[in-house]
Order: sequence, then C-alpha cells, then structure tokens
Amino acid sequence: MKPSRAAIVIVANSPGEVTGWARPLVSGLRASEEKMSSEFGGLTVVIVLPPCPFATGNEAEVARLIPRVDAVVTPSEYLRFVMLGSIPRRVMSLAAGKERMSWRGIVVHLGGDHLHSILIARRLGFPAVAYSDRTIKFQRQFIRVLAEDSRVARKLQQKGVPDEKIDIVGNLMIDGVQSEGDPEGVRDILKVAEDALMVCLLPGSRQQQIQHVLPFFLRVAEIVKKFCESAEFVIPLSPFVSLDMVRSALDEAGNRIDKLKGSTKRIGTEGGGLESTSGTLHRLAGTEEGATLASAVIEIPEGLRVFVVPKSRYSVMAACDLAISMPGSVTAELGYLGVPTVVSIPLNLPEEIPLTGIFEFLGRLPVIGKPIKRMAVRKALARIEFTALPNKRQRRFITPEIRGVLTAEDVAIKALELLQDAVARDRISVELKEAMGRPGAADRVASVVLDTLNATGGRYFEPTERPG
Repeated sequence: MKPSRAAIVIVANSPGEVTGWARPLVSGLRASEEKMSSEFGGLTVVIVLPPCPFATGNEAEVARLIPRVDAVVTPSEYLRFVMLGSIPRRVMSLAAGKERMSWRGIVVHLGGDHLHSILIARRLGFPAVAYSDRTIKFQRQFIRVLAEDSRVARKLQQKGVPDEKIDIVGNLMIDGVQSEGDPEGVRDILKVAEDALMVCLLPGSRQQQIQHVLPFFLRVAEIVKKFCESAEFVIPLSPFVSLDMVRSALDEAGNRIDKLKGSTKRIGTEGGGLESTSGTLHRLAGTEEGATLASAVIEIPEGLRVFVVPKSRYSVMAACDLAISMPGSVTAELGYLGVPTVVSIPLNLPEEIPLTGIFEFLGRLPVIGKPIKRMAVRKALARIEFTALPNKRQRRFITPEIRGVLTAEDVAIKALELLQDAVARDRISVELKEAMGRPGAADRVASVVLDTLNATGGRYFEPTERPG
C-alpha cells in the first residue's frame, strides 16, 4: 500500500490573517503532529493566498518565512488551480518525491471570501473547516465551524449553523503575539529615559497607508512633542513594510509639502489629503545609539527623532505607554499587550480605502470611479460602530477611536489627553487585556483540525495533474 501524506491547506489572504492567524496555527499543528492517525505518512502544510483587496503584495514572502511551512501558493497560482486544475510544481514535488504518494487532507479557512476555500476543497476532494470571528457564508459546505467566542457562536447559530457543528476555540490573533525579549530592555537599548513617555506609531501595512498615513502620524508626533517634551517615538515596522517603502513615503511627503508652499490650500482641509511632515531616514550603524534594536531613525527638522524597528515588534509595542494606530489586527495585538491606543480612521482620502465586492472595481473606473468609491466607503463606515477589535469584542469604547476628515491636531489632542492621565492609561490597559482573553486558541484549532482529519480520513487525492 502506498504511503499517504496528510495535507493541511490553510487559506488566508490579508496581512493580519497571515501573521495573526496562519502563523500561530502552523505552530499549533506542528506541535500536535503526534495526534495524527498512524495511517498517515506525514504532515504537509500549504498556505494558499487568494486575491484580496486588503493584501499588500508581500504576503507570499512573509508566509514563506513561517517556520515549517512546506509551500506557499500565490494568488495567480491559486487562480490557475481553481480554473484549470493546475497545481504549482513545488506543491506537486511534495507529493511525489522518491515515491509516488497519494494525499488525503483538509482545507482550513482562515480569511477572505469563503468561496475560495470551498473551491479548493472541491478541487482536491478534501473536507473543509472554517475559523470565524464573525459569521460565515456557505456554512453547509464546512464540516466544522470554529468560533472565536460565545458571541460569535450565537451569531452562527442565528444563521442556522447547527450547535453540533460549532467549536468555541478562542482568539487566534492573540496567539500570534510573540514575545521577543524583555520590553523593559527596549527602553534601555533606545536610551529612553526612565520618566519618558514612549509612543509607538503604527501607520499600517499596505503601501497606500505608508505613503499617506506615515507622514500624517509624524505630523501628529510633532504636535505631541511640542506639548509633551518627554515623549519619545518609535515605529515597530510591520513585516510587510520595508525601509525603502518608508524612505519613499518621506520623499513623496516632502514633494507634496514643497508644492503647497505659497499656496492658499492646506493639506487636510480644502486641499484634500492628510497633513504631512517629512524627514530624513538615516540608517543606523552598529555603533550608533539604538542600533542594536533599531535599523534606522527618522530625523525631522523640528528636532524630533523617530526610531524605526523592523524586528522585536511585540517587545517594542509592549514597552510603549501609548500607541497611535490605524484599525486592523494590530489593535488586537495592542489590546492583548495592554497598550492604550488612539485608533485613527481618517476619511480624508476615502478613495484609497480598499473595499470588498463590486464597489472596489467600480472605484477604478475613470472619472466616475472616485466619487462612487467615496460614497461607498462613507456608507460602509457609517454601519460600523467600532473599528478597534477590543472595542468590537466588548461592544463599547475601551480605547478611543477617532474618525472622519481629520487634522493632525485632532489625533494629537486625544493622544495628549491619555499621555497626561496615567490613571486612565492604567484602566484602559487592564480592560484591554480582559477584552482580548487568554492565549491557547492555536492549540485548540489545531486539535479540532487534526481530530476532524482523523475522523473523516480525508479523501485520497492522486496528484496526477500536470504541474503548473
């Protein structure tokens, strides 16, 4: 009898899903491999990245760095597979090797349109399970639904998902927060004074966010520094953002500012866009202050410096007294770490905000596209009561959110209120940690996935298709 491999096909597409959900799940699966039935000859983990309007374009590169991932399927390869059945050559090689192996497996949906996972499961003949932090589509096509908490479970039940199909597993996002060292050591390395207030700026992961929001947050930092001289600033870079992207954003901001000199228009008001501050990105040499942690520093003419840290992201975040961020998975990470956060949702450039569905495509049409996109974004956000994930979980404002057509002063005022109120920061920190719950979801999800695989046996899949 031919040896068989168990293939775990993880479907994820946006930055938060790749690092916040897929990464901890892979770790949990590898730690639980002994739970696999003896009839399987090994475990192969493949991450599939369908197309996504929220993607950065760097998801495949980041996914390949996840330890013990055997293969990553890019969006274009995914499309060839679902349309033509063409399997990427490197995935085929995992099945072939020296001996021809037949596969059985399971599809795990972690994000994006549920239809992607259904199409993959049908092509492969595998059963499928879905992890959900809200509700799901095509629920009848999934053999099990893994709910983040009892709140999500109730929503699923209201949508007709049978109780026996639901497992409450916890919040995968907080399992993705990995500690890379002592947060107190961060301040020592960066030479931040003991009585200083450390603020991290988190402008996002996508190129459009870095281009527009990074210079805006630097302007916020400038204002905060004027009224709180002890404040120090740091940018823990997303793994999807490079120093070249940061330098490009600073250069573009400088060009925008130069063009507006002498003009009656102001960025952020009738001139459109977001207020900006530019600066110079200076790479740190090994002997320079902070170089053992930060790889660069942004120097601003007004005397402000902002350290740029590409690694030890969570240690840096945990060492901060306050964060200023965009919405997204980072608000869950900050919540688990207990870092009070001013969540900023600027609507100054609504046409730059990605959407799912038809409005994203209509927004690309010439002439009429931008007005349609602006209208769709504003209507979509009007229906969203909370954007920070801890606030969503508790259905109340634990940490502040500020949205609308914003000036840097709007955000700076809210940040200064918290920096000047240690009691409020301590209260928010405690409530954030309570809202996000405890780690352990990755092990529970892995356990359900492997138990389901063992119970169903998967379906034998002979990878005889021609390689893509």
